[in-house]
Amino acid sequence: MQPTIAKPTARHLEWQEQELGILIHYVLYQYSGERDSRGMLLPSAFAPKGWDTDQWMRSAASMGARYAILVAKHGDGFALWNTSVNDYSSVHGAVPGDVVADFVASCKKYGLKPGLYYSVDVNGYYGIEHETDIRSQQYKDYVKCAEAQCEELWSRYGKLFEIWFDGGILPPEEGGPDLAPILRRLQPDALCFQGPKAHPHNLRWVGNEDGLAPADCWATTNAGEARYDGTVPDEEAGIGDPDGKYYWPAETDTSNHHRSAYGGGGWVWFREGRRFLLTPEEMLDCYCRSVGRNSNLLLGMTIHPDGYFEDTDQYEQFGELLRRTFSDERVLAKAEGLTDGTSLSLGGEHDVSYIVLREDIRNGQLLRGFRVTADGREILAGKCVGHKRIIPTPGLRAAHVAVEWTDAMPGARLRDVTVFA
Repeated sequence: MQPTIAKPTARHLEWQEQELGILIHYVLYQYSGERDSRGMLLPSAFAPKGWDTDQWMRSAASMGARYAILVAKHGDGFALWNTSVNDYSSVHGAVPGDVVADFVASCKKYGLKPGLYYSVDVNGYYGIEHETDIRSQQYKDYVKCAEAQCEELWSRYGKLFEIWFDGGILPPEEGGPDLAPILRRLQPDALCFQGPKAHPHNLRWVGNEDGLAPADCWATTNAGEARYDGTVPDEEAGIGDPDGKYYWPAETDTSNHHRSAYGGGGWVWFREGRRFLLTPEEMLDCYCRSVGRNSNLLLGMTIHPDGYFEDTDQYEQFGELLRRTFSDERVLAKAEGLTDGTSLSLGGEHDVSYIVLREDIRNGQLLRGFRVTADGREILAGKCVGHKRIIPTPGLRAAHVAVEWTDAMPGARLRDVTVFA
């Protein structure tokens, strides 16, 4: 019996077409200042000269990002909007204001789809850490806060493209906040990174923060939960399962810095940060290892304490390199609408830099094995294509490129195969 094939929703298809997004960290703990009795910075420590969300989005657009996610509340509990739940927010800072509102407005101005990150399972303001006893009254009180703050975020700022839960959500039957009904009522069409299991448009974590998806990264999984709780090995979480019953594609997130050498893992601004920036070529490599492996790439954007993004040149240079690398002018050959293998003539011998395959995934991932050759020499034998498979071919010179299907379910179809100089 043929297994049931999990299919993407229309929202999943839209998300995979976006390919490149940014994840913005602008957090209170990057400031110095007086602390309260619990060791948390006071809201008055939030003292930028002002935040320039237009500049953030101009930089993102110059790179080619199509969506942006702002960390609205990180683990310290400091909210970047006018929350009515407590006074621990940007409207009580030395420079008061609603950063979330300005961010969403700038996204719309520069044509990026807005998303918001909310860390549910950690909140330093309430003393909630990973090891907090979920049976305690302290945690039960915090659950009400999380539900109320998510209601605020999802009701005040219009339609959100993606909602990000770092580490996922502890389900209510295990003591966590009951967010699924709020999500269904307020943001039913949003993509959710590690959202409630019942949500139809979930995404999963790729298993690392290195800009690296597995070579075969299926959009489907049998993990049973969208959240990453450490019970599935990182690599297995990223690979997924070709016959998985959940269509939860992987999102690949990484800093725009060398994380091994950069304070805070590269997510939050650090005084010496520009010493550790990834080069445009390294960022292109991340793109090929994520977008080019059936994932989306979410690149970090660290905001200076004065409220601006200081790495605009890096974003601009990467965007220029990305557009140039996969420009129409560099296409040597292309074949479309394939229901079987194909052979492409390059019109003579040429240097080949990339071979790109795209599957028609509207009915699920049906292509299960392929082989690429150049002038009869095998370049790659792989399994997963999905939305996009980018095959770098440094040093290759060829006159013909062929794609052979080695395993496929009925109805499998490639949108196209493109060979780039």
